[in-house]
Amino acid sequence: MVGSWEQVSPHSAGAEVVDAQNCVIIPGLVDTHVHLAQALLRGLVPDNVTLIPWLKNWVWRFLGVYDYEDAKASAALCMLEMLKTGTTSFIEIHLHTRYGFNGIAELVEKSGIRGVLSKTIMDMKGYSTEEDIFPPGIIEDGEACVREFKEMHKRWAGKADGRIDVWLGMRSAGAVSDDLFHEAAALAKEYDTGITNHVAEVREDLEYYRKAYGTGVSGFLEKFNMLGERHVYAHCVWLNEEDMRKFAATGTTVSHCPSSNMKLGSGIAPVSDMLRLGVNVSLGCDGGPSNDAYDMIREMKTAALLQKARTLDPRAISAWDVLEMATRNGARAMGRLNQLGSLEPGKKADIVVVSLRRPSVTPVSNPLSLLVYSASGEDVRDVMVNGKFVVRNKQALTLNEEEVVRNANKHLERIVEKAGFGEDILKII
Repeated sequence: MVGSWEQVSPHSAGAEVVDAQNCVIIPGLVDTHVHLAQALLRGLVPDNVTLIPWLKNWVWRFLGVYDYEDAKASAALCMLEMLKTGTTSFIEIHLHTRYGFNGIAELVEKSGIRGVLSKTIMDMKGYSTEEDIFPPGIIEDGEACVREFKEMHKRWAGKADGRIDVWLGMRSAGAVSDDLFHEAAALAKEYDTGITNHVAEVREDLEYYRKAYGTGVSGFLEKFNMLGERHVYAHCVWLNEEDMRKFAATGTTVSHCPSSNMKLGSGIAPVSDMLRLGVNVSLGCDGGPSNDAYDMIREMKTAALLQKARTLDPRAISAWDVLEMATRNGARAMGRLNQLGSLEPGKKADIVVVSLRRPSVTPVSNPLSLLVYSASGEDVRDVMVNGKFVVRNKQALTLNEEEVVRNANKHLERIVEKAGFGEDILKII
């Protein structure tokens, strides 16, 4: 726990002193939109395909053949990267049954990271304006989804010294019936837990909301009582001012994923407008084939530069704004602002030490500017979660890096073969 000198000095006898000269010390970073299972797909999917065909013809073909061990190998790689680049908490959007919820929760426990694990909730086969688009390996039964959520919540919520939480991970509109949306909202209230989803990522989503419900983004969410705190919606590229005001009034979070939105050509979320109107905006790295990194320090820079370019105004967003998005706003999204997101007395000791010794972050001047515009996850030296080191001198302490990397490469070959892609896909061009 973080404390004042008066609080910690009585316990300081024999304590280790960490030399952080020429370093920036920041709160642990919070990634509010993560696909653990997609880390294996980094570099595997073409970079010239828009979202819906990208999912249908590539990403889902791979994910639909995963078994527990494939998903666990991907999750281990993702958690290793997150920890080594300063992310201490994350929200996973979708854990399909075929991924093996228990094995991934055990990895969270072992690694020392904090994780919100969201059970996939779906009962239909559509995605946005496309019907019957999901491959068989991704489709799930609604009753089974709800049953598994209840089982996993009972088993894992609050475990690992409070580092694990279990949420409802809604599939996008088109894959969830009205009845299941209503049931999920009731479950969130009954279990005092959160909901996360992809919302207004592409323009086709707006078309679907209009055709299916005769409304826009916020009207769609209001219909199912899905606006409020611990409701975290990824992307939100196509929100209008009315949507933003309703998000702000209800405490609903937008998880901004700038790298993913740019790579897939989905659009640019009006984040500076959201912040001006009081929306809680956090940051997400999204997935291996859409970012293609889980590096929140890099994502801060991307978020800042993108808004300045979008508005033609360098004052649109500041380095401090994006640091808050990656820390305090992420903690608020998780419902843990009283424990995480800043280094204050009484909060959890989730601490990241960023070295300013590489040429790219030299000379040492304004540490905030260097952190956001010059540094990357490669500059993270030490990471502490809950007062315990999980990374020290750039070495992971809870996961065997060599083993994780070797296993990831092995499972990549497995899923390529199972998905029916030829070996040529793995050749270096």
